[in-house]
Amino acid sequence: MDKPVKLLSVGAFTLDTILRLDTLPVHQGKFIASDGVQIASGMATSAACAARRLGAEVSLWASAGDDAVGDQLIAEIEAEGVDCSLVRRVAGARSALAAILVD
Repeated sequence: MDKPVKLLSVGAFTLDTILRLDTLPVHQGKFIASDGVQIASGMATSAACAARRLGAEVSLWASAGDDAVGDQLIAEIEAEGVDCSLVRRVAGARSALAAILVD
């Protein structure tokens, strides 16, 4: 029996909020999204999840704030089976957030 591949993924750890709009805004204001989703993302995080789904043993080496967003990020990635013991929690820092608008 082959041993599983071991992977250390290093890099960005971001909570992406992806919102679908009828049309992209051309001026400032509030806009109602027709759909939306929040996912733990960042290139290293996405690669870690993909590798885990393919059967690798994966650890993520990244940073997150000690805020609720950081808690959410870690919980989501751990639920994917990725080891987050190397994620550094930065006291007093806010975790990375991104908003992505799609038409």
